[in-house]
Amino acid sequence: MTTVVAIVVLAGGFAVAAAVTAAVDRRWRLGLANPAIAWLVLTAIFFGIGSFAIAVDGRPGPAAFTGAAVAAFGLGLFGSDRLASRRAIEPAAATAASSPDRTRLGAVALLAAIAIGAVAPTLLRTGLPFLVNDITGARAELAGLAVQLIRVALPGAAAVALVGALHSTERRTVRLAAAAIVAVGVFELLLASRYLLAELAATLGLVVLLSGRTIPARVVGAVVVVGLILFAGIQLLRAVDQAQGREGAFVVERTVNRIVLIQPRTLDALMTVIPAEHDYFRGLTWVRRLAAAIGRDDVPNLGYWIYPRVVGDPQATAGYAAPGWLGEAWANLGWAGLVLFALLGAAVERLGSLIATRRIRPGGPSTADLAAGAMAVLFVARTHALGVVGLAVLMALVVAWRLLAAPLDGLATDVRRTLAWRT
Repeated sequence: MTTVVAIVVLAGGFAVAAAVTAAVDRRWRLGLANPAIAWLVLTAIFFGIGSFAIAVDGRPGPAAFTGAAVAAFGLGLFGSDRLASRRAIEPAAATAASSPDRTRLGAVALLAAIAIGAVAPTLLRTGLPFLVNDITGARAELAGLAVQLIRVALPGAAAVALVGALHSTERRTVRLAAAAIVAVGVFELLLASRYLLAELAATLGLVVLLSGRTIPARVVGAVVVVGLILFAGIQLLRAVDQAQGREGAFVVERTVNRIVLIQPRTLDALMTVIPAEHDYFRGLTWVRRLAAAIGRDDVPNLGYWIYPRVVGDPQATAGYAAPGWLGEAWANLGWAGLVLFALLGAAVERLGSLIATRRIRPGGPSTADLAAGAMAVLFVARTHALGVVGLAVLMALVVAWRLLAAPLDGLATDVRRTLAWRT
């Protein structure tokens, strides 16, 4: 495939998906909190720009596959929306603002405490990553389900606190909410994790938007500036030896690589190796621990397996390159993996419809619904880095968090109608 064709496919895929998303949002009226918009924006940033760059450099594969996947997402979104438009009992619409309801604040706090408790043994053994000499080593110890609990319970608690503050006229309530949000932010900063802080900020921003409010441009600008400073600072702390003497250049190079290029390079490495040197995994990377039961003991963790190819060092043994949905789709199914993105588009359309439906419930949207909706939108948007199993685990945790954080208040009925394409 030529570079020109790949770039046309890339641009065309985003154009198709953007047009469909704009049309669909006329029914939802979610604006920037639309999960399809969030998915498109992050996919464009983390895959689109870099895929274009390496296509110009003579490697068109990632651009073509990314563009085709985005187009498939748009088609899935369109098909699901058309079906819902024919079957819907009533159109989804959004109301202006929410009001606090029967959120179980004790349960929300308890879930946050359980999440912190889950990582406490690791932190006691290694120390807080931000405060130890070997930041990267300490940070690498924080993995598995315990970290996934942190990713849901702490932003969920912060989001509940923020919604409470937005609808309170009492200074004490506002101060307590601010203290809770700052405490969560400081804890995640001490974990020296850029993505945890980014997810916290994104969840808070999304919950404000879902509440029917706007975020002032100066606030967005301030968050971006602070985010860039923290991103650069954590990068320097985690690789101080590599940056010594060239800190400025190191930060710029590392930022461009981590945000724009690393994902397309990972996809390019997978497309180079598979199927030329290794056959497709045919879905086994998603059930890796069960693969041995059918006689396959050669199914690796894709991120660790492909890392040496991504960095261009065959001897590299330590490191992880997140393949995301795009990388996993190619590694398992090749071009047939585009079907996954059509299914994702349909699922995102249903998610958006459910969020819109819950916003117009009698009495206004519940605080727990807003927080859970914000987290669901965020995690769907992060399929550029999350794999299929990772997304499934996080969405299951969001569902569990919502069920524990507040009464159902008609949620089961709305879910049934959503899954029947009646909303």
